[in-house]
Amino acid sequence: MPRRKEKTMIHAYHPTTIKMHWNNCPHAVTLWKRKVQYDRSIFQAGVIAHAILEQIGKCPEEDPKEIADEVVKTICSEGRDYDGEPEPPAPLQDAIEGAKLALDWHERYPVENGEGITHEHPFAFDQNWKEVDYNSTQARFRTLLDVVEISEEYDEESDGSYTVAVVRDYKTSWVATENELDSFQRRCQAVVVWLKYNPDVIKLEVANLRMKKTFRKEIHVAFEEDTLQQWLEEINLSLDTLDRDLRPNPGPGCTTCFYKMKCKHFDNMYNGEDLIQKYIAAKAIVAQTEKEVKKLLIDSSPIESGNQMIGYTQKQRKKVTADTNEKLLEVWKEQGWNLDELYPQLSLGVTGVEKIAKIIYKNKNERTELTQKLFKVEPYSSFGIHKQKK
Repeated sequence: MPRRKEKTMIHAYHPTTIKMHWNNCPHAVTLWKRKVQYDRSIFQAGVIAHAILEQIGKCPEEDPKEIADEVVKTICSEGRDYDGEPEPPAPLQDAIEGAKLALDWHERYPVENGEGITHEHPFAFDQNWKEVDYNSTQARFRTLLDVVEISEEYDEESDGSYTVAVVRDYKTSWVATENELDSFQRRCQAVVVWLKYNPDVIKLEVANLRMKKTFRKEIHVAFEEDTLQQWLEEINLSLDTLDRDLRPNPGPGCTTCFYKMKCKHFDNMYNGEDLIQKYIAAKAIVAQTEKEVKKLLIDSSPIESGNQMIGYTQKQRKKVTADTNEKLLEVWKEQGWNLDELYPQLSLGVTGVEKIAKIIYKNKNERTELTQKLFKVEPYSSFGIHKQKK
């Protein structure tokens, strides 16, 4: 197969740039190289939360609420610069949401500061993986880490010290759980900290601001250096690939692509004759616009469109009252029935069984053992756009 022409221009890639190629389409990376702007509103709550936690860490003597207010006022009036690229002001509603996430987190888990702790730690490397200034024109790979803590720990067994690097990444997505600990972004974070600090132990943390929970994973470098080297080689291979001319491959990845509304290949999908491609494009447009349409109409009456209405309408549904259980049991007994006769009439679902199991067993392993005996797994059809299982 003929080799594609290599580009001579140096691009400073981020882990998120590489993920565009993985999750969306190679053309997304091409548009990124061209500095095409896209709607970043879905990130604004997270951007505000990160900025506030960063400033709280850097200015521990100042009042957190005053810090949050100043961040909100600045980003909502002036916008911000990201990697030298100006971004428009954030919507106030998203900023207030982000500020609440940050302050609630800090109230429960105070942001640490002091020697060895760096907030919004910049990392940049050239094509030979030599560290360079973050804004250097020779930078080929860049990343900003929310919090990096470098400390020396004492080991009683060896009567010596060892270096520990804690890498904390704040997340505002509900889906950011323990699965994030083995994501490509986490691997990149481990690699850059390993290259710069050469620690003995790397502790990766995903701090979910919405769930108020931190997920952790440890890497003991002496035993896993081959793994870190392999991750570095995978990153390097990705960078070499992204340097080339990239052929568009529109498809299901367009549904989550930030550039879809600026992409001619996406337009061709939507306007073409292929029914499946049109379906994918339509789903992508709904995903792009639904959140904004909901915001637009949340305090408004539904908008008429032909014989349809778009917006929020009042509907009714049946719900059990808080004392339904007691009343139902009372009537059941009054009619002469006993509990053994009531139980078979109850339709227990998975959620109900899990709730009962939590009452029976406080230990998670014992609960799991019980529910495994009570549940069965069976296949079912789920229509839509799905990721391929690897």
